[in-house]
Amino acid sequence: MNRRLKILMSAYACEPGKGSEPEVGWQWALQMSRFHDVTVLTRANNRTAIEGARAQLAELTCPPRFVYHDLAPLWTKLKKRLNATQLYYIQWQRSARARVSALHREHRFDLLHHTTFASCRYPIAITGHGTASLWGPVGGMESVPVSLLSWRHPLSVLKEIARNASNAFQSSVAGPLRGRASACSKVLASTEAMQRVLRELGIDSELMPTIGMNPEELPFREHSRAAGPLRIVYAGNLMAFKGLALVIEAMHRSGTDSTLTLIGSGDQQASLEDLARRLGLASRVRFLGRLPRADVLRLYPDYDLSVFLSLRDTGGYAVLESMLNELPVICFDCGGPALAVQPECGIRIPVTNRDAVVNAIASALRFYDQDRTALRRHGKNARAAVLTNYSWENKAREMDRIYQATTSGSSTSSATGARVR
Repeated sequence: MNRRLKILMSAYACEPGKGSEPEVGWQWALQMSRFHDVTVLTRANNRTAIEGARAQLAELTCPPRFVYHDLAPLWTKLKKRLNATQLYYIQWQRSARARVSALHREHRFDLLHHTTFASCRYPIAITGHGTASLWGPVGGMESVPVSLLSWRHPLSVLKEIARNASNAFQSSVAGPLRGRASACSKVLASTEAMQRVLRELGIDSELMPTIGMNPEELPFREHSRAAGPLRIVYAGNLMAFKGLALVIEAMHRSGTDSTLTLIGSGDQQASLEDLARRLGLASRVRFLGRLPRADVLRLYPDYDLSVFLSLRDTGGYAVLESMLNELPVICFDCGGPALAVQPECGIRIPVTNRDAVVNAIASALRFYDQDRTALRRHGKNARAAVLTNYSWENKAREMDRIYQATTSGSSTSSATGARVR
């Protein structure tokens, strides 16, 4: 029988019902409380949302205890005025170290677990306290091939070049990633790219997607499958690294009469509208703007296929939501989406050069347009894959296994640091 452990969880982002990283922090707090005594260190800014979810907490036999920590009010003002979330987060982690030490002296935790932010770029407060520590799932080493960005948007290209340079430094022998990871007893990598970088630095890690779902809480209805044009949907931000220009070009090149609906907003919308007009696709590419999540979930069954050609997403909730609604997904063979879209659940596009990528997407569109039986089969498989691999209930059981191994002094971990080859 597994031991019930005393866990201190660091979850800067931790709010119910908000999605993205706040949902990740919240779910790990809830799910691991099923197995262990969990204390969560989070931002004071999250208190109202957390205390408003008393009903969810009341369902647990031993709900998590929340400890709130924030920086001085001056830092909060600077964060809001300058939109300096990253700087604020770095300072929060640094100041949280003393709070973690004090809590550990008082409670003698068996394991310290960092959950959010799930990025490898920033300092973490859980190491160096004389007990086992777990980092992750963590990602961020996905770099965008500049050749796949549109040079019509130089600012976006410059941002991605800067991010790629940061990744190169972070993952170098002189960069901070190796020291940060080796100080942990165990590291969980959220993508294959992250795991590969850690391996090159001599750090053993285990692969686990960052995100999860509670399928029973999401609406589901049978599709109204039509024999007409292939109906494609995308939900997310309209940004350069999301690869949406590649999708529109592929529609033009595919020779199909498929339609594309874009749900979301972003700085690329005007450019995408212009591209659709220039290619004669204005009547087949719809922009619905940003919609409430509940409305998006209700819309999925009206479509046949989802596209998510992001070049550096470590998660991708829209991918899981699409798959749960029996939509196959066309995605790049990289990042978090590539873990979710297994064979016969969609089509993964190799990350090569722009012309080859557009041709591959066009070929995928033709395949699904011409073989509606495969479209339906892949959709059924996609839903089954999410139910098996991404339910928070299943992920919690897997995390419990990792907790037990990390605190047992097994060969995969120790209280002093991850195994370095």
